[in-house]
Amino acid sequence: MLRLAFVTLIVSAGIHSEFAQAQIDGLGDNGWHTWQVEAVAGAPDTCCFTWKNGEATQKQCNLDQRKGGFSTSDRSVSSDDGLQIYALIEAGTVNRVRAFSSSCPVASESEIIDLGRIETEASVNWLRPLIGGDATSNVIAAIAVHDGATARNALLDSAKVGNDEEIREDAIFWMAQVRLDETGDEIKGYIFNDDSAAIREHAAFAYSQSKAVDIADTLIRQGENDRKPDVRSHAWFWLAQTEAAESETAIHNAMLNDENEDVREEAVFALSQLPEDRAVKALAAILEDTALQMDIREQALFWLAQTESDEAFEYIDELLSDN
Repeated sequence: MLRLAFVTLIVSAGIHSEFAQAQIDGLGDNGWHTWQVEAVAGAPDTCCFTWKNGEATQKQCNLDQRKGGFSTSDRSVSSDDGLQIYALIEAGTVNRVRAFSSSCPVASESEIIDLGRIETEASVNWLRPLIGGDATSNVIAAIAVHDGATARNALLDSAKVGNDEEIREDAIFWMAQVRLDETGDEIKGYIFNDDSAAIREHAAFAYSQSKAVDIADTLIRQGENDRKPDVRSHAWFWLAQTEAAESETAIHNAMLNDENEDVREEAVFALSQLPEDRAVKALAAILEDTALQMDIREQALFWLAQTESDEAFEYIDELLSDN
């Protein structure tokens, strides 16, 4: 838990004077406080949702629920809507932070003190000292969806070498999700050049979940060149998850050519993660290739059975009857 920083914020007239003074003094009223900020372009619509026929409908979020209970939809926050930041202060300590779309209905058993709309820079500067405390993940997520260079720079600074690895991972994830145009080069640097294998692996995962146009090329490059077998294996797994057209060829080549036995086996597993019809076809091709080592073919048979598709079982039945 972190005490509120002794910082003076540039706030709009909408902020309650007692809250502004509390920020200066390092104290704050107990309970939930909320304020509105401008969202970065493409920030996801975050709320609690009910889903019907693939369509998301907002429902009320309970701020008193400590974990989970909220998610993002495929929609983006509109420029007219903005973001609502919520901070729970208890005995002068910020214990929880949430960021929701301003249209998201929320409730708490305690009073929610509304501070109005404030400048994004002021909000980021208030949140930033909380990084490293108990609410770090949610603080970084909240900062990420603020508009402006101050928020971007806070993410870049958090992702730098030398910071706690979990903080770096959170920052890199959100850079990929909502600030890709501004931070894509830095993310590529983490994927290919970071000294930490865990960071290289996590950055590749974050990139695979982004809207980048070169996800497949990036994962193939990492899968072919990373010095750590585990990182290469995960690159092939995430490539299969993308469903990119080039997945089968690249992963099959890794199965044939990687110097590490574990990576070769993991490549077979990665093929099983393709869409079902493609997975069955790719695994069946391995089984039919008598030039391959028996252990690789056995792996293909095992994962083929795990697909539990009718096509796979028909193929296995035919294979057994022929023998």
